[in-house]
Amino acid sequence: MRISVLQHTGFLHAGILRDFMRTDGIAFDVAALDEGDSLPKLDRYDALIILGGTMGPLDYDAHPWLAGETALVREAVIDRSLPTLGICLGHQLIAHALGGSLSEMAKSEVGVVDITLNEAGRRDPLFKGWEATALSVQWHAWQVAQLPPGAIPLARSSACPIQAMRVAPRAWGVQFHIEAYDRTVTEWLEPAGHVEILQKHLGPDAHAIFAAQAAENMQRLNRDARRLLDNFTALARLPVKAVEG
Repeated sequence: MRISVLQHTGFLHAGILRDFMRTDGIAFDVAALDEGDSLPKLDRYDALIILGGTMGPLDYDAHPWLAGETALVREAVIDRSLPTLGICLGHQLIAHALGGSLSEMAKSEVGVVDITLNEAGRRDPLFKGWEATALSVQWHAWQVAQLPPGAIPLARSSACPIQAMRVAPRAWGVQFHIEAYDRTVTEWLEPAGHVEILQKHLGPDAHAIFAAQAAENMQRLNRDARRLLDNFTALARLPVKAVEG
């Protein structure tokens, strides 16, 4: 198996998912779009993972490659039925590409947050082995406001109604950072100004609060990430008709 990974911001890389893929012998190629890498040719790949990013999903003026990426997502999901997983910004780009709508949130969702799988989510094979209430790492100011036609919501949080969705037999989006690992908070807060931004949401002790939340729950978060990636790659290996059935 070979997976194409679309990366939008260097410190928002595939995290623990990289470790899992290397352990499993899954080849993956990273296209660092914000650094000028070209969009991949999808015929080389068995699956697509679209990561998060610091830019807004509709910020075409500053990041014109977003338009091409949106078209690539449509090609992957609609034209090729390519197994696809979108994370945070990737989740939003999938929704937008397939005809859903996005909106800025009244207040950003930040920290380690409870999410709840609905009945469809509890049945969905992507979340096989998950508990109905799970933990998630969040930092986002945009959300999916309206699902694409035919998409199914799978999970919600108190602040964000569409935390996960299935948009096609082998295509999903998750708003939360399933890739988080033990250095995620440190890496997210290294760029200038990020601590100050976080303090607006979590108060003056924001760094310590977020780091403690993540450290306390990382084992459980990584356990769920392992299960989700295992489920995704297993589904990616199945014919589309088998997944539909």
